[in-house]
Amino acid sequence: MPGLTIHPFGNGFGAELKGLNLSQPLTQDIFDAWQAAFERYSVLVVRNQDFTDAQHVAFSRWFGELEEFEDPKDQASGFKTIIRVSNIDKFTGAIKSLDDLGHKSFTLGTSDWHTDSSFRKVMSKASLLFAREVPAEGGDTNFASTAMAFEALPAGRRKELEKLTVIHDFEETRRRFGLPPRPESVRSKLPPVSHPLVSILPDGRKALLLGMHAVCVEGMEPEQSQALLDELTAFATQERFTYRHKWAVGDLVMWDNRCTLHRAMPYALERDRRLLHRTTIAGDGSLAGTGQAGRTEPITP
Repeated sequence: MPGLTIHPFGNGFGAELKGLNLSQPLTQDIFDAWQAAFERYSVLVVRNQDFTDAQHVAFSRWFGELEEFEDPKDQASGFKTIIRVSNIDKFTGAIKSLDDLGHKSFTLGTSDWHTDSSFRKVMSKASLLFAREVPAEGGDTNFASTAMAFEALPAGRRKELEKLTVIHDFEETRRRFGLPPRPESVRSKLPPVSHPLVSILPDGRKALLLGMHAVCVEGMEPEQSQALLDELTAFATQERFTYRHKWAVGDLVMWDNRCTLHRAMPYALERDRRLLHRTTIAGDGSLAGTGQAGRTEPITP
């Protein structure tokens, strides 16, 4: 495999990797360079790839254990570790109805800023999303660096935010959009969890943990809590902290869930086909908090 080269994006958030052929086994040297780029740039783009689902799983496992997805209709090629991100029915090949409740919930939930698996006790480390079918127009994915955003806040404000913890719950998206809750047997497997609003990354940087799964700031009145979360999200998703990816078939995008937000942009999902396969690297417990719950006032983006 040729040598890997790294091409950072203009604002220092994200980079394109060239020289990877992911249909071939990785070497330790290539992986080490990939891993270092991931830790530094948070979002990585690899273009013009053609690999199988088994190969997707194989190179993803270099980064750690993979999360599993239990619902067969969400799995790709029978792999519990690959989730289909799509408007296409797995069994019929037809575009899903907008009235399909599960499809509606997923579409609404991914259309706003969120962090994959922030609702888990140990949140995921990374996601690797591969494009197999993309619409002619729309369907881009936006990414935002919550590490860059946190660093841009005034020092006094950063100290205040480090004292706070936030409750995350998978059901929050359904509540926001007026959808019925999932069955108790399903909800009980993923109860609400509490995470620090500001976490410390393994390299010492700090990042905000926000998104659609964030229910409230602990110890704060509901209205004040929501105002703070909304304003922090608005601050973190300013253009200077973001990268927008326009998909092409064969693109792989990897991002760091510990210090980014992302959202899917609109497309004609009742007409145009979109199919992407995602593996998710499970958390390893290396993400540390910075303090205890408290109170703060909203910021001005």
